[in-house]
Amino acid sequence: MNSFSKNKEVVSVCKNYYTIVNYEIYEGDEVTSNIIKLYTDFIFGLDIITKREKDKLALIDRIMLKFITDKRFKKEMCDYLGNLKVSKGVTDLVQYVMNKMIVFFEDYKDMVTRNIYVPRWI
Repeated sequence: MNSFSKNKEVVSVCKNYYTIVNYEIYEGDEVTSNIIKLYTDFIFGLDIITKREKDKLALIDRIMLKFITDKRFKKEMCDYLGNLKVSKGVTDLVQYVMNKMIVFFEDYKDMVTRNIYVPRWI
């Protein structure tokens, strides 16, 4: 598979790619800039795109869209990634950070759905 068709397939899986990459980053917001760079490095760094990788790409794409659109999620993810400890045995840092983002997203979904406010009717 040549590079052009692979990139085309990646962008077809990542429906929000252009929204994420063209997101207007505020001056001095290095964290957002770095996370978007990690996102592009990850999605275009895959050699072979299988069904499993396509599912992971779609999930990462949704996480990144939520990151740029939801301020609360962005703040909590930045706090989480800021406290992230990376061991010396990690060889692929981009893959490691993306996996941690997926773990955080799953935990965040569970936390937000548990904190549903049920109003009491009088």
